[in-house]
Amino acid sequence: MAEAVRFAEVWVPFCRKHDIEQRNPDSYFNLKTDPTKNKKRPDFVKDRRWIKREYDEFKVRINGLPEAIRKRSDMHNSREAMKEKRLAKEKNCGSLPPDFNVEKATWMADGTHWPGTWLNPIADHSKGDHAGILQVMSKVPEYDPVMGHPDEKKLDFNGVDIRIPMFSYVSREKRPGFDHNKKAGAMNGLVRASAILSNGPFILNLDCDHYIYNSLAIKEGMCFMMDRGGDRVDPSDRYANHNTVFFDGSMRALDGLQGPVYVGTGCMFRRYALYGFHPPRASEYLGMFGQIKSPAPNVPAKPQSEEDESQPLNVHPDLDLPRKFGNSTMFTESIAVAEFQGCPLADHASVKNGRPPGALLVPCQPLDAPTVAEAIAVISSWHALAF
Repeated sequence: MAEAVRFAEVWVPFCRKHDIEQRNPDSYFNLKTDPTKNKKRPDFVKDRRWIKREYDEFKVRINGLPEAIRKRSDMHNSREAMKEKRLAKEKNCGSLPPDFNVEKATWMADGTHWPGTWLNPIADHSKGDHAGILQVMSKVPEYDPVMGHPDEKKLDFNGVDIRIPMFSYVSREKRPGFDHNKKAGAMNGLVRASAILSNGPFILNLDCDHYIYNSLAIKEGMCFMMDRGGDRVDPSDRYANHNTVFFDGSMRALDGLQGPVYVGTGCMFRRYALYGFHPPRASEYLGMFGQIKSPAPNVPAKPQSEEDESQPLNVHPDLDLPRKFGNSTMFTESIAVAEFQGCPLADHASVKNGRPPGALLVPCQPLDAPTVAEAIAVISSWHALAF
């Protein structure tokens, strides 16, 4: 993934410079059509030849990573073993103790390492037994466009925005005895970690083998969700599906239960919808078949005195969120922000409780060590038990 980010730093500006909409490089370089069609910049052929060579070298580096990591680890392990032997001999009058043993480790290019190898893992560092992992591969982008230079990474990106989105690798904590291999749990961990890191009001869920052929797909989805007529589902029926029962009946009926069920991938959400709050209700339907209608109980108001020790804990001003959100203050504080930013756009008098224009233009704060540490904490097993 670090190699992919390195390639993206030149591939994304190249696509912006030459209006390349086929953002998947493998599909782009395998197109059967003329790549120079409608291209007007005189340096397009030179840039395309250079970026194609970079892509081929990127694929070769990816294919050689397992062997490169093994050779690097063997070299570092041999050096560390020699140091340990020398120290052991000095402490044992020139001879090695009978129980002398040096544990091997896996070494990365930047010098970081962890005990155990891929073939011989050890406890706390194996596939199903490790702590939470969070690696920020690219930093938070600047709020204003960052223009490149005439010789930016061997290409002329003068006047081209060279920013790329923040990219983070997240692996939630896994321990024996816990069922950690389901997509729903992985999404819960990603929702919590991303709330700490960026707290974007909209989430697009994709599989690792999915490609996006429209670079404006996320923006179009956001515009649909911010529209005050947000219940429109392809009114022209351009694909001749005629799924009126599904869209106009079932899906709208399930909106009363916090929205329809979600199965699979390739879907865009409001972040707030994934937190599982109960929808507002004026009536409750009880009984075996829901035939008994009764008024919904009122939500208890917060006590006037925050210092009153006799107040019940479930209405304490610091504990008014469900217990399933855990005890991360930074995470719970991000929920109200995500709910506000995900509201429809209040650009018309008919929109009630909407979001004013420009509320999403607030720049993200740079990440610091406490923020990253909190993001790792919310993907731990003990936090998942509370969620």
